[in-house]
Amino acid sequence: MGLIIEEIYVWRWPVRIYHWLNAICITLLFITGLYIASPILSPPIGEAVWYKNMAWWRYIHFGTAFVFIANFLFRLYWALFGNDPYARFGGFQPWKASWWGTSFKEQMASYLFLRRDEPHHIGHNPVAAMAHFVFIFLGSWFMILTGLAMYGENNPGGFIDSMFGWVMLFFGSSHIMHNMHHVMAWIFPFYLVIHLYAVTRHDVVDRTSVTSSIITGYKHKVEESPM
Repeated sequence: MGLIIEEIYVWRWPVRIYHWLNAICITLLFITGLYIASPILSPPIGEAVWYKNMAWWRYIHFGTAFVFIANFLFRLYWALFGNDPYARFGGFQPWKASWWGTSFKEQMASYLFLRRDEPHHIGHNPVAAMAHFVFIFLGSWFMILTGLAMYGENNPGGFIDSMFGWVMLFFGSSHIMHNMHHVMAWIFPFYLVIHLYAVTRHDVVDRTSVTSSIITGYKHKVEESPM
């Protein structure tokens, strides 16, 4: 038996840049957010007024947040109007019963080791698409809106406060909104564990080079053939 390996250009450079920039931003936001919520470093001995330890953590958090927002909006644009057939929203139609049909069930069964063979998908499979939508798309929107609402509190009546101050009304108080922002941040490391499991499993089981594809853009379709 021999192997037939076909290279397929799946992820264009805008998707790859978004992926890695998003990963860096989420990592920085999560680390700095944890510190802002619970500082662990004490200022040096002396007058605290001369030290700006917390200010630097907040600068990094806020600056990274605006990069994260710009990157997210770019990805949204690319999903709607880009020329990348594998990265657009067109095939993601969870409101249709047919979308949850055989393909979704087979992929979920494969992830849960309930079937031995691996369904082949060139772009995102239905389960991955749903996970990205729930954790990345909806999760990002939640963090962006609540984050901007909290940022606007630094300048009451300012532009950002006027644009996003309404978000706090859904939570009833600024304190609850802050807590929910911190709690929801944990969906990203939870998603990371699932994501790493899925891409590693694809590389091992169906040998499609999922891990390297987000660097090179190419996936491999591997089929056995008689020699």
